[in-house]
Amino acid sequence: MNSEANSGREPTLKEAALGMLLIILILVVTLQIEIVLEVSLVLGVIISALIAAYLGYGWEEIRTGMLEGISNGMIACLILITVGMVVGSWIIGGTIQTLIYYGLQILSPAIFLPAAFFLGGLTSVLIGSSFGTIATMGVVLLGIGEGLGMPSSMVVGAIVSGAVFGDKLSPLSDSTNLASAMSGADLFKHVRSMLWVTLPAAGISLVFYAVLGLGQAGDTMDVDQVREITETLAANYNLSLLTLVPPVLVIIMAVMKIPALITLITSFITASVFAIITQGAGIQSLLIAAGPGYTAETGVEVVDGLLTHGGIDMMLNTVAMVIAATAMGGILEKIGVLKTILSGLRDHVQTPRGLVLATLASTYLVTLASAEMYVSIILPGRTFQPAYREMGLDLSVLSRTLESAATLGNFILPWGVAALYVQGVLDIGFSYIPYAFLSFIAPMIVIVYAYKNIAMWKTQ
Repeated sequence: MNSEANSGREPTLKEAALGMLLIILILVVTLQIEIVLEVSLVLGVIISALIAAYLGYGWEEIRTGMLEGISNGMIACLILITVGMVVGSWIIGGTIQTLIYYGLQILSPAIFLPAAFFLGGLTSVLIGSSFGTIATMGVVLLGIGEGLGMPSSMVVGAIVSGAVFGDKLSPLSDSTNLASAMSGADLFKHVRSMLWVTLPAAGISLVFYAVLGLGQAGDTMDVDQVREITETLAANYNLSLLTLVPPVLVIIMAVMKIPALITLITSFITASVFAIITQGAGIQSLLIAAGPGYTAETGVEVVDGLLTHGGIDMMLNTVAMVIAATAMGGILEKIGVLKTILSGLRDHVQTPRGLVLATLASTYLVTLASAEMYVSIILPGRTFQPAYREMGLDLSVLSRTLESAATLGNFILPWGVAALYVQGVLDIGFSYIPYAFLSFIAPMIVIVYAYKNIAMWKTQ
């Protein structure tokens, strides 16, 4: 690999497919032998760079590809860092404690999982952001679920499903607007098309969560533990309506379509001010909560476990994984691997059914390679839009197919930026993925529609 930039050639379809297969194999095998994900992703970057060198690309072009890929994930990294600060400030300010306190008194194991799905979905519709929902309502629901003795993997699965459900139906969502723009579909026509997929998927998911919840109701509810948690929270923190100002402010600003980063920074500042007012927090303790994170010292182990959380340090591993994952995707996009595979799939499509299935498969492939939902919407959207026009298939069919694979799929791909975000914010590994039912059910419905010719509208 020389140090001078020299333009390489585009890969053949066979070379592109073999390169993709090798990278995916490396990632899957290293994860199976329990190598940490950061190392797996760096190995993916190295393999991608070697493929680029084989195709004749110089170091400068490889470096440019990495930097372009990383730039796609920079906003997510900044949001992750800010979320760490917000969570720390919400805990030291008593916001999380107040919501957990009242949530434990209202909810029970039997109804908790469906309620978590519903509350996650409602929050996401209102603020138009699955990431924002997970960082706010998700943190609270996880705390309540742990207090009720619910398995964290199930709780996080329900939270994630609710968050992406609401996100897909909100015209405020950035991914919803991007899918509409890249496909050429009208925004509200795209939302209506998504309803055909997300509503039945949500109904089936709710049934699954209800069954899981009933299965947990018999032996997990520890009344004494719930009482101990609520009494400890009330004794150690000032729980009042003032502590709920920061989350209310987040919802208001999100509905006003204020950018997520500005909203989160404002919430951090507001929560810090109210922490001083309601909890008597000092500047030093606020900075510690925002940096290394908040450490609870109530003397009750279960409460300390719930509240020792937050801070920038909590997010640094996740930020590293996002950088590595997007660098890998940036190289593969730069050297034409993704474009070659997508074009090859498109050229072999003969029917509307095949077009939808090819779009779904292509979007998953780009998600596997790039780990980034926006790239997974943009590349297949641009590639397949002419084919939808040629076959007279409504562009809202394209837009909903893109979202069903790219956005929902990113939350269940272990190295996907969205999944890394969940793992970082909610401090959980891959165990939640099998319980994120919506992400599995929605694409199945897309496939059924394609085979049965349901909601496969023609252009007029």
